[in-house]
Amino acid sequence: MKSAGAKFFILLMFAALAAQTGGQGAPAQIDAALRDLSGRLGYSVGIGSLSNWRWEQVNFPNSALGCPGVSGSGAAVLGYQFQLTYNANTYDYRVSNDGARLVYCGLIDAAGAAAAPEAEAPYSNRLCSDAATGGPYMRSRINAGLEVEALAGSLNLRGHPSLEAPVLLDIPARLPLRITAGPDCVDGYVWWLAIFNDQTGYIAEAGDGDYYVQPLAPPAIPSRETLNINLVAYLQEFGRLHGNFQPAHDWSSDNRYLAMPGAIGSDSVWLYDLRQPSLTPVLLEFDQGISTLAFRPDQAQFAFGSDAGSLHLWQIVDGAPATFSERLYLNAHEGPVSAIAFSPDGEKFASAGPEANTQADVDRRFAAIVWDLPTVAQESVLTGNGELIHKLAFSPNGDSIFSAGDNSRGVWAVSSGERFGSFGLSAVLTAVEYSPAGQQFAWAQAAPGASLEILDPVSFASLASYPVPTSNVTSLGFSPDGAMLAVGAAEGVFSVWDTKAHQLLTTRETDGAIHDISFSPDGSLIAVSTAKRSLHLYGVPLGSG
Repeated sequence: MKSAGAKFFILLMFAALAAQTGGQGAPAQIDAALRDLSGRLGYSVGIGSLSNWRWEQVNFPNSALGCPGVSGSGAAVLGYQFQLTYNANTYDYRVSNDGARLVYCGLIDAAGAAAAPEAEAPYSNRLCSDAATGGPYMRSRINAGLEVEALAGSLNLRGHPSLEAPVLLDIPARLPLRITAGPDCVDGYVWWLAIFNDQTGYIAEAGDGDYYVQPLAPPAIPSRETLNINLVAYLQEFGRLHGNFQPAHDWSSDNRYLAMPGAIGSDSVWLYDLRQPSLTPVLLEFDQGISTLAFRPDQAQFAFGSDAGSLHLWQIVDGAPATFSERLYLNAHEGPVSAIAFSPDGEKFASAGPEANTQADVDRRFAAIVWDLPTVAQESVLTGNGELIHKLAFSPNGDSIFSAGDNSRGVWAVSSGERFGSFGLSAVLTAVEYSPAGQQFAWAQAAPGASLEILDPVSFASLASYPVPTSNVTSLGFSPDGAMLAVGAAEGVFSVWDTKAHQLLTTRETDGAIHDISFSPDGSLIAVSTAKRSLHLYGVPLGSG
C-alpha cells in the first residue's frame, strides 16, 4: 500500500482502542468513508462497529487517488487511504485531504496481500549465513552455550550437518546436551554442533515444519515468601529460563506472565505463564527484529518496538496455551525503537528512536513520542535531544517523563512535551528507575563517575549514594513497596539494598553479565536477565527465616 512520497505514520487497531476520530490518531476524513459505507449497507456503521481499520496518508498522483481501475487527471492530491473491516469484509476507501474527493475502490480480498501488494518472502532464519542451502529456515529457539533436550523419541547426533551423515549416537529424550557452535543451515534444516557424554557431533534443531529439541526446562517454582528486608538474605535460585532471547524482560501486573524479546534468529516474543507447573514458553512470531518490550499496566497486553521502527500492542488471550491478538500497530520511528514505557495507569505510552514519524512541526531527529492510547493520538513530541534516547520512565503520577541518552537526560511534561529539567552529569546514565509509590528515584552512572544515587523524584536532589560492590551497574528494580532496590551489574553480580536505611542487604553472583533486573509484582521473586541467554529466578522458600 506504500506509494512514492508517503512519509507519514500508519495505524492498525481494533475498535476497542478507538474512542473517537480526529486529532492525530484517526483523521477526520474517515468520517466521509464511514458515511459512504453506511449508505452502501443501508444502516449506520460507526468506527466502534469495525473489527479493525487501517489508514495511511499518501500523496496520490492525481484525482483517481491511486484507486485501481479509476481514471484520474490533474495534479498530485494529498489524501488518505482507509481500509475498514466490517463483518469480515474489508472496504478500500480513498479521501482527499480537503474531503472534496472520495473514491470507493471496492472490497479487499482478506486472503490476499492488499496491505502489502508485493508478496513477502517466507521468513528465513536470520542466523543462517549466505552459505546456507535450500530454505527457508525455521526460527531458532536455541543458540550456542545453551543446554537443550530432545522433544520426543531419540535425537540423532551426526558426524556432519546432513541427514545423510552417519549417526554417532542416539540421544534419548529429556537428557541434556550442550550446544557449542552453529548454526549450519543445510537443505532446509537448522543444525548445531553439540556435545553429549563427551561425544561431539551435529544435531538438527528444526526442519520440514518440526522442532526436534528445545531449551532445557527448569523445575517448577516452589511456594515462596513475599520478600522483605529481613528475608532477602535467604535468597536462593529457584531455576533458570533458557532460550534464544535477549537479556531483557518484563512482568504483567497480575504476576502471571513474564515476557522476553527474542534474539536474532528467534524473532519472537517469549511468553511464560508462571501459573503453569511447566515453564514452557509460548512464542509470538514476528518477522522483524524486536528491539524493546513492555507490559501495559493492569492489562493482559504487551507492546514491543521493532528494528524497523514500528510499535505493536498485543492482547494475551487466556488459554492453555495462551494465544495472541494484535490490537495496535504504529509505524512510529525511522530506525529501531530504542525505548518504550507505559504511564502507570496504562493510558499512555512513550516511544523513542532515531527519527519520529510525526506531523508536528518539530525537529524529528531523536524525538520521542507520547501516545494517548484511548484515541491513538500523539499527545506530545519530546524534541531537541541531540542524540538517541535509550531509557524512558514515567513518573508515578504520570504527569512527567524522564529520558536519558548517552550524554543527555531530561524531564518532560507529558501533556505538552515541554522540557522543564535537565542534568549536566559527567558520565553516561546506565539505569534509571522510579520507586512504585514515587518517594524515590534512582539512577546509575558509568565510569569515570561511576555511582548509584537515590534522588528526590521531584527536585532530583541527592538523598543517598550507594557504594555498590561493582562499578558497572546496568539495571535497577524497586520492590513493589519501594523498601528495597535490586541492582544488577555487568560483572554478573546483583545486590539488594534497604532504601530507607540505605544499607546493603545481600549480594548474589550469576552466570554472566546482568542486563535487566526486577522484582515480580507480588514481591516474591527477583528476575535477573544475563548475557548468557538465561533468566534467573530468585526467591525465598515458604517457611524460611
